[in-house]
Amino acid sequence: MGTNKRYADAIDRRADERTERVLMRIPPCTIPMQAYGPDPLEWPAERPTVWAWVSWPHKPAERVAAVAHGWNDRVVVVHWMSPAGELNTVVWRNAVTRRSDHRRG
Repeated sequence: MGTNKRYADAIDRRADERTERVLMRIPPCTIPMQAYGPDPLEWPAERPTVWAWVSWPHKPAERVAAVAHGWNDRVVVVHWMSPAGELNTVVWRNAVTRRSDHRRG
């Protein structure tokens, strides 16, 4: 049986869209609670903007513009917006740097 060449592009496009929707729902990797260490997480009222390296199970790590919601001496809880909506995860503290609010020129 042959392929339907008349609609092949439309079928391929729909398959790609479905695959993309599935991949967008895969959550980022997170640090297990056992690795947080003995210090409790701090949850400050003022939440700094940060750059965070986020790991994924299905693609390479990426640097995202995020907001730090809580942290201790080992880990940081970060939140950011993605095409799939708001995401959050826990990353190692050394994977996070503060974003500067001014532009260098």
